[in-house]
Parts: sequence; structure tokens; C-alpha cells
Amino acid sequence: MSPASEGQKVRQLRELEQRFGFGPDVFSRLGLEQAQSALFVATKEVIRFDRVRTLRKGMRLCRQFPRTVKPTTSAMQILGHKATRNCVTVSEEQARRLVNGDAVQIQAEVEDGFVIVLWGGFVVGVGQYRRPRLSSCIPRYRPVD
Repeated sequence: MSPASEGQKVRQLRELEQRFGFGPDVFSRLGLEQAQSALFVATKEVIRFDRVRTLRKGMRLCRQFPRTVKPTTSAMQILGHKATRNCVTVSEEQARRLVNGDAVQIQAEVEDGFVIVLWGGFVVGVGQYRRPRLSSCIPRYRPVD
């Protein structure tokens, strides 16, 4: 891995740790791989496995944008319970609306930007908060025939 991509990986991780209050232990047992503007996470064994050429190893953790890092819903559904900052708890009705791709009005004591959305103690996904509007960043899937 080039020093530039190694530096980008470290910046993205630090941004996630600071934004969501993840402790250093959250990512210490995981392997990370940089692929263009995205950071992928898997077990260290998967990252080291090189006997078969793959397009990517692991699950997308986040994407780098010019001014911020956007975490993925799938990664936050696994790791989000360890976040201590910028988490928004919503009602059941608000969770349903967000899962359907709608935005909700909510007053939350969090910073504007990407947040982890919680309902009933579970991580629903990622949203974008711009006081007082919480927009859904939860992927919507189409049924497969």
C-alpha cells in the first residue's frame, strides 16, 4: 500500500473515531483496506489472504468526500453500538419513515452532519442531521423476482 493511501486510511479512521466517539479498540482487531475513496473493513485474516485475486476485501466502512467521511449503514449496523457521540434515538414511526427514505423533524443534541440512527436500542442506520431535519441515508432495496 502506498504511503498516500495509508495516510488517507488513517485520516478516515480518525475522522470516524472523533465524530462518533469510537474508542481505539473498535478498529484494533479489524483489518482495513483502502480502495480509491472508500475504506473497507474485514477480519485481519481476510485482509492478509492473497491467494485469490479479489476486487475488494470486506465490507465498505466509509467513503471519503471533500469535507467529510460518510459511514455506511451496513458497517454502522455492526459497529454503531460502540459509538458514544452523534447518535440520534427516534420513535418507531420516525424509524419507519427513515427506512422508507423520508426525512423527519427532530430536535437532537448532536452536531450537524452524519449521525447514527437508533430505535429501541438497535442501530437502524445512518442519517444526515441538519437541525431540525434528519434525512435518511439508509439504502432502499428493490425486491428481487
